[in-house]
Amino acid sequence: MGSGQSIEIIPIGAIDVVNPRARNRRIFKEIVTSVAELGLKRPITVKHKLGKGEPRYELVCAQGRLEAYQALGQREIPAVIVDATNEDSAIMSLVENCARRQHRSIDLLHDIEGLRQRG
Repeated sequence: MGSGQSIEIIPIGAIDVVNPRARNRRIFKEIVTSVAELGLKRPITVKHKLGKGEPRYELVCAQGRLEAYQALGQREIPAVIVDATNEDSAIMSLVENCARRQHRSIDLLHDIEGLRQRG
């Protein structure tokens, strides 16, 4: 992974979720409530997406936080923009999911299978 990274406020509409995962509605509601009451404790992580025109990003970590911001009607979100390969991004996402305090084994297995399929 490259060493370049910055923190910026970026438009939510410019972010693509390339590895979406389903979330329990109760857990999602808890995330939305937390973000509404406490704000975003940690920015999401994205990387630049190659293309022409307006800047676009691929989500690396924090789909729940991104979707909570969307649910709260926000149009922009703080993001750490990393310089990472697709492989590094997948590993960062898996590490983030493993670090969650209450992860389910099935979620972890799903993420590992996704990494395996991508080589």
